[in-house]
Amino acid sequence: MGPLVSIGVAVYNVREYLCACLDSVCKQASEEIEILLVDDGSSDGSGEVCDAYAGQSPFVRAIHFPENRGICEVRNTILREAAGRWVFFVDGDDELPDWFSEVARSLPEHLYDVIFFRYAGYEHGKPQPVPRGENRIVELSQKVLEAYCISCASGAPCQLPDTLLQQVRHTSVWAKAYRRDFLLEQQLWFPERQQKSQDVLFNTLVYHACRSAAYIPTVMYYYRTHPRSICNRYHPDFLPGMELLMQRNLAHIDALFPGRADVLDAFYRYRVIGILLDAMRLHVFHPDNPLPLRQRRAAFQALLKQPLFAYSLAHLNLDDYWLERQFLLNCARKRRFALLNFAYRHPWVLRVYGGVMHRKNLLKDRFSWRRFQRNR
Repeated sequence: MGPLVSIGVAVYNVREYLCACLDSVCKQASEEIEILLVDDGSSDGSGEVCDAYAGQSPFVRAIHFPENRGICEVRNTILREAAGRWVFFVDGDDELPDWFSEVARSLPEHLYDVIFFRYAGYEHGKPQPVPRGENRIVELSQKVLEAYCISCASGAPCQLPDTLLQQVRHTSVWAKAYRRDFLLEQQLWFPERQQKSQDVLFNTLVYHACRSAAYIPTVMYYYRTHPRSICNRYHPDFLPGMELLMQRNLAHIDALFPGRADVLDAFYRYRVIGILLDAMRLHVFHPDNPLPLRQRRAAFQALLKQPLFAYSLAHLNLDDYWLERQFLLNCARKRRFALLNFAYRHPWVLRVYGGVMHRKNLLKDRFSWRRFQRNR
């Protein structure tokens, strides 16, 4: 009899955080829970760390790529190599809670294709001391799964009346259990050559094919953010990957939601604008960008001429965004490179702007209410 659960850990140059991750993961190993450590050609010694942990338990296995192949190939390898009924994906700089195995061992009795869980972040470099949460099962309707699917395809916030289900982290692949047979039957794999945001492409198809799903509001994952994570570090080749993402998003919308003008409109309002903001933050204005000012200015101008970005900026409704993003998008629309460069190099500018505008709006609302009361 094989394991019930497979935990697949994606490892690439995360040695600084890897031991904390593997300490939390490998303590779950048993006959019922196997651990797959997939090293994506790391150059910082992470591969050797994986071998050391694999040597301590017969239920932990290390797989090494001779060169970097990307996160999609790592996760597809996990799916191919896993023997458990349920698959959990873990990033090599995150952690699992102590009670993970207790909850995971109860999963085989459930007949769902996907099970969602709560997650928590970090405080002062350690997992947040949050309550474990409840073990109750909240079954998700097809309407909820469709809302998650549309959100992944378009980038729009979930439109659900239940605030509990709105808070579910549906875009990522972590903090979830996927039934492996369901993924294989439906031929659901991670898309090739997608270095960033591959989770939303994968989950778009998962939620569309999903026949049954549930949410268990128990914390089953600790997600770490840090300056060198893929969500924060400088990306010199950011735009080609994001152009591929948008093409794939549009193909999904065309195939899964034909004739849905609302979904296509949400794509332009949220996915395209979100990528524009990320292109400025992670590429053009990132402090690690080594290009001289003149070349970065030219890159900024070229970015805004891209057809999808130009169209979305021309039809922009700033009220759709937070105050800080309103400032950035308004500057982008008016081609104010110098102001954007200053704001990204000095993040306190955005915090001050957001605070001032928030207080201004509160005062405006207060005076409008008083004027309304006087005129009644």
